[in-house]
Amino acid sequence: MKMGLLACAFGRHSVDHANMRKAGGMHVGKCRCCRTPMEEIEPHVWDVLRVKDAGLGPRSFG
Repeated sequence: MKMGLLACAFGRHSVDHANMRKAGGMHVGKCRCCRTPMEEIEPHVWDVLRVKDAGLGPRSFG
């Protein structure tokens, strides 16, 4: 678990395939270690979910 959190700190998240959901035509899920929201941008390619914060610009969780 600690090595997973260290990998997440460097941006190497790993998606939890057991808890994936389909939303808006794409799959979304969370990282196994740090629970950061992630989305599937291409088949088998995952990225941290980017959200806009009150119109102030692009922000991300995590």
